[in-house]
Amino acid sequence: MSQSKALLVIDVQRVYMEPEPKVTSDGDDLIAKCQSLIGKARAAGIPVVFVQHRGSDEPNDPALVGIHPDLAPAVDEPIVEKHFGSAFFRTELEEVLARLGAKTLYVSGLATFGCVNATVMCAICKDYDVRVVLDAHGTTGFGEITATQMVEQFNATWKRAGAKLVAEAETTF
Repeated sequence: MSQSKALLVIDVQRVYMEPEPKVTSDGDDLIAKCQSLIGKARAAGIPVVFVQHRGSDEPNDPALVGIHPDLAPAVDEPIVEKHFGSAFFRTELEEVLARLGAKTLYVSGLATFGCVNATVMCAICKDYDVRVVLDAHGTTGFGEITATQMVEQFNATWKRAGAKLVAEAETTF
C-alpha cells in the first residue's frame, strides 16, 4: 500500500502508562485518543506505524514493554524498534516511510518532552510535512508544571518550528 500519509504512534507501551497513565492536554487518557486516531487511519486506508522503545533498563516482560494491548497493531502494521529518543535515530523508520510513500506524518504518543519531541524535530529537519495531533501526545507534570502546561508549551514550540497542529477530533486522513 502506498500512501502519502502515515500515522506514527510513539512509545504507547504499558511500561510507560502504569501505574500512572499519561494524559493529554485536556486531561483525557492518551489511550482513548490513540485508539480513535488508529481507527480513523485504518478506515481511510492510511498506514499506522508503531514505534516501540527498547531500553536496556526495562523489564523483559513483553506484556509491559510491547505496544499497549488496547492499541494492538494489525498483522501488517510495522513496529519500528528504537533505543534512543528519536524514532529516526538508528532505526528503520525512514525505510518504512519510504516504502509506504509517506511524506505527511501525523504524530501521537509518548512522551511529549522526550521521544515525541525528538521525533517531531527530526521529522521537521528531514523535511516531512509534520502534523502533530495536539491533544494525542502525553506526559506527566513536573513540579509546578502540569501535564497540560507541558503539552501546550511543546505544541507551541513545534508550531514555531514548522509543524502543523491538529486536534484529534478534527483529524481526518
